[in-house]
Amino acid sequence: MRLQNRQRKLKVDRAVIGRLVDRVLEGERANGDAFVEVVLLRDPPVAELNQRYRNREGPTDVLSFPTDPVGWPREEPRPLGTVVVSVDRACKQASERRLAAHDELLRLVAHGILHLLGYDDCDARGRKRMRRRENRYLTPPTEGR
Repeated sequence: MRLQNRQRKLKVDRAVIGRLVDRVLEGERANGDAFVEVVLLRDPPVAELNQRYRNREGPTDVLSFPTDPVGWPREEPRPLGTVVVSVDRACKQASERRLAAHDELLRLVAHGILHLLGYDDCDARGRKRMRRRENRYLTPPTEGR
């Protein structure tokens, strides 16, 4: 995992985010050499990306940009894609849900990775399926499991 933290609103724990990314990739049986880039931004640049790539006005909480590495060298780790998270949206949603902002940030990272892996939340069934997967990866593993 590569993390680009381009904000200063929320202190983030890189190690926790890295472990979450690893858990999701392992749990979804992603190619063992696949890696994800996570970019943490504030609302204005996320709104620009949302407008440019989704033709939607305003910020959103998470965007996923899959990478299609045609011709990627076999000896190099394969990039799965980039997950962009709005820290402003994460903080707002955490407040509304009475959660810690870092916990909401982790949920959004997991959600974005699931999108990179082909999950979709366009309907109620897809949303429910993604939420179950997110919860699976956000629950810390216990010893002996």
